[in-house]
Amino acid sequence: MEKQYAQALAAMARTIDEATLVQGLVKTLKTDGRMKLLPGIVRELELLSAREAKLAPVLEVSSSKEEAAAKAVLKKEGIEVSETRVSPALIQGWRVRANGLLWDHSAKRSLLEIYKHITT
Repeated sequence: MEKQYAQALAAMARTIDEATLVQGLVKTLKTDGRMKLLPGIVRELELLSAREAKLAPVLEVSSSKEEAAAKAVLKKEGIEVSETRVSPALIQGWRVRANGLLWDHSAKRSLLEIYKHITT
């Protein structure tokens, strides 16, 4: 039951300010005699928040020079990046994982093709 309350609160938090939302929740729980559910609801909200943070798009760039170009491409696609990291594993380009997809605009594929041609 706490999970359903938490999911409903998370959905409503996008449209209603938090103070009004919390006041309404407490009032509803008191009226229904379910105040014991409040700690469980808070735990579930923390889990939802952690899950959203983990799934938030993170941009990895090979150097800070490529950050602006990558953000411009992602903005056109409607992807808001929450964090940018400079990754030494990337030789050139950038990559981001968003909406269950990996956008790889790095030199990895080209380097792998060169490697295959050399080794075969």
